[in-house]
Parts: sequence; C-alpha cells; structure tokens
Amino acid sequence: MISHGKNTGTVLDEIVANKREALLEAQREISLPTVRNAAESAGPRSDFHAALSGPGVSVITEMKRSSASAGSLAPELDPAKMAKTFVDGGASAISVLTEASHFSGTLDDLRMVKEVAGQDRVPVMQKDFVFSDYQIYEAAANGADAVLLIIAILEPDQYSELLALALGLGLGVLVEVFSEDELDTALVENPQIIGINNRDLNTLKTDIALFESLAPRVPKNKILVAESGMKGVEDVRRMEASGAHAVLIGESLMRAGGSVSELVARMAR
Repeated sequence: MISHGKNTGTVLDEIVANKREALLEAQREISLPTVRNAAESAGPRSDFHAALSGPGVSVITEMKRSSASAGSLAPELDPAKMAKTFVDGGASAISVLTEASHFSGTLDDLRMVKEVAGQDRVPVMQKDFVFSDYQIYEAAANGADAVLLIIAILEPDQYSELLALALGLGLGVLVEVFSEDELDTALVENPQIIGINNRDLNTLKTDIALFESLAPRVPKNKILVAESGMKGVEDVRRMEASGAHAVLIGESLMRAGGSVSELVARMAR
C-alpha cells in the first residue's frame, strides 16, 4: 500500500511527492506480493545495531551523487569503488541514497554497494524517504541491512507500522528526528537507534549545536547517531563528546577526492 505521509511545509513535501509518483510506477512493474516474497526470501543480513555498538565512535559513510541542499556532488560516482574505499577506511556501515529526483540515487547503487560491503559484513542502510510498506519490502529485496525512517514525514501510526514491519524482516532501523517534539514521538515506539539530524529543513543550513541540545533527552540505552553538518574530524569529536555513538558523514566525503579512505580512518580512529 502506498500511503500519503505527513505534510511538513518544507522541501520534504516535494521530495515525498516525487517519491510517491516513482512508487506508483515501481508497483506497476513489480507488484507488492512479488516484492514482499523477494524480501522475505532475501539472504542473511549484516547486523546494523551491532556494527554501531563497538567502542569509540562508529562512522556511517554516506554515498550520494547529489543532494537537495548542495546540488551535484559526485555525478560520476562508481558505487562499488566508493564502497571499497569506505570499507578500507574502516566504515562501520554504509548509507546509500536511492532517491532519484533530488539525490540521483538508484536501487542499482544499493545492490552494487551491498555486493562489495557484504563481503566484509559491513551493513548497508538504504537511505530514502519511506512512507509505505512497499518501500520496506523493496529495500529488503534489494539487499539492504537497514532502513531510515524520518519522523517528520510520518504520521504516528505509519511510523509504528513501518518500524514493526522493518524489524520483523530483520532490518535495522535508524529513526531520524529534527526537533524535540519529533524525538518525543520517536521514543514512544522504543526504537534502538535514534538519529538527530542537524539540518534546518526550512533553510537547509546545518548547525551541529542541535545535536548537543537534543542528545541529553535520549535514553542512555539507545544508539545515538549524529547526522549532517560535520565537516571534519574536529566536528566528529565534538559529537562524540556530546554523546554520539555514531556519526553519519556524507557531503564532506563526497568532496574529499582521493583522500576519502584516509578521512574515514581519521574519523573512526
């Protein structure tokens, strides 16, 4: 079923509208029962939660050709080659953007990254704008070990249902929030992994002080992920000092050129 999600009054509304059209086309090509069967019969998954539970700060490296805030980042991206670079640098997990209209991502990217990262049991998270059970099944069927749920675009009942579905399929789930109210909503369902996104959805600017203000409200038994706005090792250490168990780094890595592996290693130390 393709649900409508929640209006936010931000750029997310346009992204979700485009995603809804893409999903209608996808479901015409591959039916819900077919994608569900593929998801339920998919191979073993790497443990996303365990990958973020080690000592020190874990680094989730993010692969994307472009973004809504920065425009084009890596139009000639080779997903398999970049995945190998991330793994060699010590990434704990890899996030792959599969949204097409604003991030130029594809499910092929997800499959190619999984083929490389899976050899080292490095979990791969599909990062997309999820509001439908079809998308959860689609992620699992295409090799994802984890998915992202964004509280801002989900009604509470949608969030509850999609979280339960993903966990039932053996997927890890990163639940993303942008505000105190969203954090309160997220915690109702007792998720294991909470991500605080430092981006202001109205201006698209980032401020890592947002993480510092919200982190104390997250129960200590959660895996806490800092997302967006970290430009280098100093910012990563600042997030770690504020309680982050993991950081999700994308844009700075896509701009790092030939030093990606070295930068990941320095962040992961």
